[in-house]
Amino acid sequence: MKAVMKPGVHYTGEIHVKLRETAPVARLAMARAPRRRTLTAIARSAGVRAVGSLVDALPAQAHPHRTRLSAELPHVKPGGELSRWHTVSLPGGGAKSKRSRPPEPLRVAMSLRGGAAPAAPGGPSTEDVWGAVRALMEQPEVEYAEPDAVMVHPTVELPEPQGKNLPRDWHLRAIRVPQAWRLFEKAGQLPGEGILIGHLDTGWTMHPAVPGPDRLMPGVDLWDRHRPDARDPLETGLGFSPGHGTATLCLLASNHDDYLGLATHASVLPVRVSPSVVHVATHAMALGILHCVAQGAQVLSISMGGLPSRLWADAVNHAYERGVVLCAAAGNHFPLGRSLRTPTSVVYPARFNRVLAVAGITHGLKRYRFNDRMSGNDGPEVDLCAPTPEVMWASPPEGYRLGGGTSSATPQVAGAAALWLSYHRRALEDFSPTERVEACRRALLQSADDVGPYPYHPRPEEPSRMHNEYFGDGRLNVEAALRIKPIRGLQPQPRDDVSGSLLKLLGVGLPAAPAGPQVDADQIELLWATHTAGVQQAAQASSAPIVSERLRARLELP
Repeated sequence: MKAVMKPGVHYTGEIHVKLRETAPVARLAMARAPRRRTLTAIARSAGVRAVGSLVDALPAQAHPHRTRLSAELPHVKPGGELSRWHTVSLPGGGAKSKRSRPPEPLRVAMSLRGGAAPAAPGGPSTEDVWGAVRALMEQPEVEYAEPDAVMVHPTVELPEPQGKNLPRDWHLRAIRVPQAWRLFEKAGQLPGEGILIGHLDTGWTMHPAVPGPDRLMPGVDLWDRHRPDARDPLETGLGFSPGHGTATLCLLASNHDDYLGLATHASVLPVRVSPSVVHVATHAMALGILHCVAQGAQVLSISMGGLPSRLWADAVNHAYERGVVLCAAAGNHFPLGRSLRTPTSVVYPARFNRVLAVAGITHGLKRYRFNDRMSGNDGPEVDLCAPTPEVMWASPPEGYRLGGGTSSATPQVAGAAALWLSYHRRALEDFSPTERVEACRRALLQSADDVGPYPYHPRPEEPSRMHNEYFGDGRLNVEAALRIKPIRGLQPQPRDDVSGSLLKLLGVGLPAAPAGPQVDADQIELLWATHTAGVQQAAQASSAPIVSERLRARLELP
């Protein structure tokens, strides 16, 4: 058993900056700045170079190929908070233009090929990155700044376990999908019809079980920008995940004689945000969410995760407030030997309030935890669970194999959300966007089965919801969910954020100091460092310093 990747955060040299709607007059006066400064002027004051608006990095227009459904959907242009996000670059770091060279995540990925634990990719130092963040936070127009980065999770090479002799569709039977399809048949409807699902993963490739062009949009690649669509190039090498996106897409929406997903008549918009589930780029995930919203997706399925990011939080808020049901994997962990494991807590974006965090439950109704192989993350943030591992996966070019991880559970919940929205489509026509999301979430959560050997208790923040930290509100029950009719007036989930309040939950504090940009920047850095430290220490990786020397001195760390 051998760790094959050096874990940690790899900075790209770019920084994402959120500008205030109105800069405080007192701070403007102290900085001797005019009322309105351009991004170029703000960047120059902080010693960095302006790149442009973050949303400018979205594909300029929808792909000319249109599915039956996508032709009917309105194009939603990102606005509001998202229009205040911009990108700047350290001198000599980041791409000078969209076309001048491959994006930094691609170069990181290229450096990770070959199967051996690589040296950290060349790039800006921790000191340079966080020094620039602090300089930006000092600017009166800046509300928030955070680095663009690729989070590399550790993984290990483990033998494939022998699977049980289970029926190919056992997971569908467990969550009562055949019974749900019969409800559609009685109502004269098609399962998932009229719903577009955004699928953020490693892309897709040709396979007999992949939906046809009338339901599958070619999608976009936000990792390798020079690629014309979201097709998975099936890169091989330890740590890569060739075919992962194809497998989760088929679990979500396949309608093939030999293989069925859940939402068999839904349309799917694939977005390639990474070549592997073990390294995730800050900007690619955020832009993927925004692109799906812009194209009219009503459900998002995300089978990966990583750092706590304010940019991700704003992207999640943007999607939720426009009526998108977000479903994300709780994450996975691995044994590393000597009783060590990679971190077991729920990852982002699943950890956000407005995202349904999906964990796994085994065929035997046990916690998804093994001593000798990959297991699923869990904790109080889990909302639902679905069957995994030993779920049949479509495996390019035309085979099938057993798959697992919370990656398998997530498309089941996303598919169930699509079925519920499709089944109740007419009743939901005059609901507000957040009412629609909350009605769907309520149906999925209330209908979940309280299975497993562990007791369920009232959630402290929502006593009407019974849950436990392994299975959330219970195992998904699609038929029971469809029988719950939509109701109005449900309160929206609290807005998601990443701030110092989260540090308190983690038991991390800063030295007493007056509030201000310096403390804000310290909180950002320490939050990322706290998230990363467990990964690096568990894997016993030699890596770059987790925090800058300046913050180390302020915290009086050795």
